[in-house]
Amino acid sequence: MGFTSKILFPIIFLLILFILSLSIGSYKVYNPVELASILLGGDSIDKAIIHYRFWRTISALIVGLGLAISGLTIQRILNNPLADPYILGVSSGSALAYLIVLTLGYNNLLLWHVASFTGGLATYALVVSIATLYGLSSLSIIVAGVSITYLLTGITVIIISTLGPRVPFALGWLFGSVAFTPRDTVITSTLIVSFSLVIIAYYRGYLTSLLLGEEVSEAHGVNVRLLRLILSALVALIVSALVAVSGPVGFIGLAAPWLSRFIVGADFTRLLILSAIIGSCIGLGSDIVVRIIGGGVELPLTSITSIIGAPLLVYLSIKSRSVGRL
Repeated sequence: MGFTSKILFPIIFLLILFILSLSIGSYKVYNPVELASILLGGDSIDKAIIHYRFWRTISALIVGLGLAISGLTIQRILNNPLADPYILGVSSGSALAYLIVLTLGYNNLLLWHVASFTGGLATYALVVSIATLYGLSSLSIIVAGVSITYLLTGITVIIISTLGPRVPFALGWLFGSVAFTPRDTVITSTLIVSFSLVIIAYYRGYLTSLLLGEEVSEAHGVNVRLLRLILSALVALIVSALVAVSGPVGFIGLAAPWLSRFIVGADFTRLLILSAIIGSCIGLGSDIVVRIIGGGVELPLTSITSIIGAPLLVYLSIKSRSVGRL
């Protein structure tokens, strides 16, 4: 089966999910005929609902896509198929910055998103600074990222315990949701993810060469240390933007690249395309499940992505010994 045939079903499935996302919600469910009628010019209330669902759909889609390509990239440059995009400490830094702003009493939604984005990038800068002391190797990045994550998570837990009646609100964001993201934030994050995707695609040949090992890649003229720095910065940029949209959403960055490797093998170009599609499907599908089973209550998005992703990884691990190949 050719590559085009392998991605055809995921693309069709993504289109179906997109239509379902516009149709399904706690207020009202539209059938395809009603949806088409509204899009062509229907009642103002129905139009407002579809408009809200459209931007929520874009949010879920871009979160899934961005986390998938981030996960794939970080796994390749760190030579670790179990690496997650949050291993750089970006998620914990974003969460801490968000909680600090909330604790100070600022109730501006845009300010929360800006703080989250800035906190993530600042944490990444700290992780890279520490890792650089030890040569910016894969191991040094992982150790620095995990260490900073544990440190900031501990501080985050302490801050949460002081929030009192605002604890449920804070936890709702920390477990992930795309229900209340401002349109401007979604547009900005979409542009950031799109820009980063173009850059990652530009380096796809170098990333494929890493399969041969760092020594062989360097012998072919690849500056592995510089490549690792540039691409890890892009991953941090993507994750910071996405955390500002949805809060920390887990498992997509781990599950989507694994499933893609199982389907198309280790070629990075094919992995990048399929991971983006599958990640979008997981993000969008999970948000649809949230709306269906929530009954008007916004469930944590991470709980759904984990429930979907965990059995998937177990199945892939059992199905093929080669699934973990980079």
